[in-house]
Amino acid sequence: MLLEIRVIDGRWCLDAFNRSGSNQQALLNRRNLHPLGAWFHVAAVYDGREFRSYVDGIQDGAARVQLAPQGAGRTSVGVRINKVFYFKGAIRMARFTRRALTPAEFLPGVH
Repeated sequence: MLLEIRVIDGRWCLDAFNRSGSNQQALLNRRNLHPLGAWFHVAAVYDGREFRSYVDGIQDGAARVQLAPQGAGRTSVGVRINKVFYFKGAIRMARFTRRALTPAEFLPGVH
């Protein structure tokens, strides 16, 4: 699973990607651009049928895909797993949960 930003003309869009075996899906909405230099919440959800991405709680992309549960693996934060495209910003928190969280559950005290 990958959550990455793509900078276009001084603004960014979310690139969410998920791969499981030979099945994979990218969600990249180049029309939904956000300003640089501000905090945003990004999320990806898979319910067993549909992979969805969100920016600040607003759905950004969706596609039906069949993915197997994630198994043991490696994690990389701030750079792709192959050590290219380093992120030049800040990441406040990353979480993986078995169900989608409301904004209040994800960041208690921040709405």
